[in-house]
Amino acid sequence: MPISKTITQSALSAMTAYWQEASQNPAKAEGHLAGVGAVAALETKLKAHYGKAYALCVSNATMGLFAVAVALNLKGVEFVTTPYTYGASLAGFLWQENRPIFSELELQTLTLNPESVRQQITPNTKAILAVDILGNPCDTIALRSIADEYGLWYIADAAQSLGSYRQGMPGSKLADAVVVSFTVGKSVFAGEGGAILTDSAELYQKLVWLTQHPHRQKRDVGLCLTNEFALNARIHPLAAIIANATFEASLQQLRQEQDWYFQAIAVLNQTGLTESIEFQRDEIVPSFFRFCAAWRKEKQERELLAQLRGRGFNFQLQPLPLQFIPAQSAFQAQYAHLFPLNQDGGIETNVLAPQQLWGAQSYFCLNTTRLSKNCW
Repeated sequence: MPISKTITQSALSAMTAYWQEASQNPAKAEGHLAGVGAVAALETKLKAHYGKAYALCVSNATMGLFAVAVALNLKGVEFVTTPYTYGASLAGFLWQENRPIFSELELQTLTLNPESVRQQITPNTKAILAVDILGNPCDTIALRSIADEYGLWYIADAAQSLGSYRQGMPGSKLADAVVVSFTVGKSVFAGEGGAILTDSAELYQKLVWLTQHPHRQKRDVGLCLTNEFALNARIHPLAAIIANATFEASLQQLRQEQDWYFQAIAVLNQTGLTESIEFQRDEIVPSFFRFCAAWRKEKQERELLAQLRGRGFNFQLQPLPLQFIPAQSAFQAQYAHLFPLNQDGGIETNVLAPQQLWGAQSYFCLNTTRLSKNCW
């Protein structure tokens, strides 16, 4: 749904108060360099939400994932990941010349299938990069177990899933590093920005060293030697102010959206035209960044829309967003050297595209003007 007037007013009031004080007090204007003020307050809220020991705000989720790959020294290794995500999920790992090994997906959530992840692991595998695509949380319990069994890092791109739950836990809670986003369409919108959450003091200190201003390095790590060559990846102060001021209200609004979507799912399942969505049975509460389903048999768009409208749900049907990663020309042009090629010169992979997961039946998205989540 559109951002409420209450949330908008909270953001405007917080920005105005900051600007008025910062314009008169240089120390206030410099506070974000050390990660104090709204930055620290937002990180405290994130730690409480996820139950993590450390949180670090960064410029965006893409930079956060890149920083995690660098901090964990993941370079020139294999990592198991999803073939269905926005390219930025993989970008930082690919910049490090890491080779993605694509896993099959869960039919219901389009997230990593844990048993397929297990089958893809080789002696060269060093990490699992899971993505809570469309706001559907991965099976964090199973992925944590596999990572521990094989001694792998478990990193979660939770950019789209803040406010989601699975088996009673926040989405991707058990990852070694959870990366969230505050950009357009996300559960907490601040214009831009992101954060990394972890329970590892060592990883946290490395991330501070790699991404933050020396003022914060001294404050958090207590170093005599500071790193002026760090990536300038700290969050913008206004983004931190907006996200902090609107955090609780944004998640409250999300809970209202989630209730509405679960009502829509009940109606959708009753039509018998689509594969049954069993989120409640499986204790899955998505953030519903996108809402997708799959036809049970042949497409019956008019009949489905008519039945939904008759129950008060006005949707538009659209193709499943995003393109299968290995099929993207930009991916092949830049990273084909990481893969063996097939006889046709394409990347060799045995992973099925999402549209093939239920045979001839296809996935689709249900969009509504009631909501305004249009960007990745």
